[in-house]
Formats: sequence, C-alpha cells, structure tokens
Amino acid sequence: MLAPKPITFLVGLLFLLSLAISFCLMAFRNQDAEAKSKETYDGASAIALEPGSYTPQPDIVSRITSALAASKLDQLTPHTSQENGTKFSYNLKSVACLGTIGRGTERFVLATALFIRSSAENSEYPPPRGHGFLLCLSPSYQLISHCPLDFPQVKLIDTKLMRGEETIADFSVSGTATRQRGFLIDGTAFLPYPFADHLPDKQP
Repeated sequence: MLAPKPITFLVGLLFLLSLAISFCLMAFRNQDAEAKSKETYDGASAIALEPGSYTPQPDIVSRITSALAASKLDQLTPHTSQENGTKFSYNLKSVACLGTIGRGTERFVLATALFIRSSAENSEYPPPRGHGFLLCLSPSYQLISHCPLDFPQVKLIDTKLMRGEETIADFSVSGTATRQRGFLIDGTAFLPYPFADHLPDKQP
C-alpha cells in the first residue's frame, strides 16, 4: 500500500485544525452572548460621572438647573418669600451630576441639588439653613422624581450611592418593596422607583 503523500496529510491536518478552531469560537461567542443577555435583562448598572472627565454633554449642569426651574416646585426652585413682614430668599447653591443608573435598556440620570434658605433680610438670624435633594431625571433631563438628601456630598460608585465610606443607597435592589416604595436613601427617605417594572405603592 502506498504511503500518503506529505502534502495530502498536511492539508487534512489543517482542515481538522480549522474545524476545531471554529467550534471553539462558536462556544466562546455563545457564552459571551449569554453573559451579555443576563447583564442586560437581569442586572442593574450604573455609570458614575467623575469630576474632570470627558462628557459629550458639557452643559449638564445648566440642563439640570433648567429642569429644576421647569418643575415649578417651591422646594426645587430659587425664590423669595415673606413671613410676618420679614423677607427671606431661597437660593440654589450647587448642582452636581452623579451619573446614570440603568436596568435593561432604561437609563436615568442621578444628580444632587443644594439650596440655602437665607437669614432674614438685613439680619443674621435665623442662621442660613441648607436643604439638599437627590434628583432623578430622564435622559432628556426632565425631572422624574426627587427626595430629600441631607449633606448631598455623595458619589455614585458601581450601583451604590456613597457618602465617604458609607453606603447610603443601593440601586441594584429591585425587590417588591423597592418597586413599590422606591429606593431607600440614607435610611430616611425614598426615591421613587423609576423603571417600567414598578409596582403600585400599597402603603396606607
């Protein structure tokens, strides 16, 4: 019997190697697709906006400020007031964009706002008082909801809202209570749950 020619043997070997590589690539792609599917539909995500980092929307602060004005809510808009003949002002001191939270294809912007209620006109009393808020806005910067947030010097890290080393909220939570009442913020307030799978609040 004639021995196979070296060139025929080499071609056959290359064909078998190409088949093995194809099967490996198919298996890898399937695993990657499954992982991405699970991440997209089952998990929460968050993207923090670091100070000084590039953003395609450099007017974020002005957009958030405009959303506050458009809300026409006294606690979220600068204004003056008068009590017993004494004038006070309610001033917007700072606005900060924390980043975005997401679930599936839905995305929302998180931001903070700090207002200062002044002392009485021509007086140092009562002392000025700060009022902080956590804001949830649509991708087009329409105000969706808000809640009080004392000391709003916070950061969004992964899906957690951090004040220093302390976690004061976790936006990956999606249990029944969260979908009904909202995200628990700083142990005292609730930011209404903005995603499509929210549930009616059954609390009296």
